[in-house]
Amino acid sequence: MSKKRCFICNDALGMLKASCITKDGYLICSKDANRLDPKRPANTYRVPIKLSNFISSHTASEIESLLGISSTVPYKENPSLYKSKLSKVTEKLSSIADSAGKKADTLQAAFDEINKDEQEKLDVIKQQLKDADVENLFGTKKEIKALPDIIDVTGGEKILYAANAFIETNSILAVCTNKRVIFLDHGLIYGSKSTDIPLDMINGVSYSKGLMLGSIAVTNGAITTQIENMQPYPAKKMAETIKQAAADFKQTSAQSNSSNDLSQLRELKQLLDDGIINKEEFDAKKKQILGI
Repeated sequence: MSKKRCFICNDALGMLKASCITKDGYLICSKDANRLDPKRPANTYRVPIKLSNFISSHTASEIESLLGISSTVPYKENPSLYKSKLSKVTEKLSSIADSAGKKADTLQAAFDEINKDEQEKLDVIKQQLKDADVENLFGTKKEIKALPDIIDVTGGEKILYAANAFIETNSILAVCTNKRVIFLDHGLIYGSKSTDIPLDMINGVSYSKGLMLGSIAVTNGAITTQIENMQPYPAKKMAETIKQAAADFKQTSAQSNSSNDLSQLRELKQLLDDGIINKEEFDAKKKQILGI
């Protein structure tokens, strides 16, 4: 294997010959290196650390310019002969660093997008709370911050009312949306815990007022959830909101089912008219659709 050479004068560089490496990996012999400092003796073969660091911070082209001479060889056409083996390691490390940097930028961009999406959802939720005239949610800051992961804003879910209260001994945030009633409890240790009751499953809501505080009870089949220690006004409004939301949801569902039944009957009649099914099959399927 041929020895590495100085990119300026083409002298062979051995283990016993001092040399320096430019920023872009080219080797320069100690004789040419020392020519960069007019105060250095011309016949010395030692290169001081300060001068070596200076050379490593400049490219081969810059060194040529500083020396005021051009290389005697076309070193850029045959870099393997004039470049240090360390330059390959440096280039590899630089490539790895660039790749890692790009991946880090990509990850950061993804995190930023997620955070932006979460903030946008939180802004929507805060606006919905404001539109619902929700006030005095003292002590539920963590629960509100967790709502973007619970409320399906993009799916059209909307907060109709919210209030802080207690279920048994746990402080919770009660939220009524156009789809369900949610009880959210954000603990210090276990994180957010939420339970919900779909509006179409609610068959009873009651409100009662004590000497100072109010409470409501939400009945879901055989299960009754008691929400206590609420301020009287929020308790009454929450009960009224749940009642109205449940009634509206059931009415909308009934209308949707009726419309769907009518569509199925029309399709069934078309099948009868086209002779695909007979009268007996039509009557049996019609009773099934109408539930009779």
